[in-house]
Amino acid sequence: MFDKNRFQAKYIEHGLSAVDVARIMGINPATLSRKVNGESDFTRNEIQLFRAELGLNAEEVADIFLVETCVYARFERRERDESL
Repeated sequence: MFDKNRFQAKYIEHGLSAVDVARIMGINPATLSRKVNGESDFTRNEIQLFRAELGLNAEEVADIFLVETCVYARFERRERDESL
């Protein structure tokens, strides 16, 4: 599940606008708007371009684009670390 608020906060934190993000992803702003509003999905390539431009780590990307999966992965990682 996509986290719109985290996505927007992250690019704003880096001094970017939605138009900048669309350019980075190689899509037009209207397409970005549809993706942000859940009308279509981000492609793997678009996510990778966003990650590279902002210098995000895998966990930050998961927090934005895979919220439910990320929560589960953190729980698993915490359990594994506590057992060591």
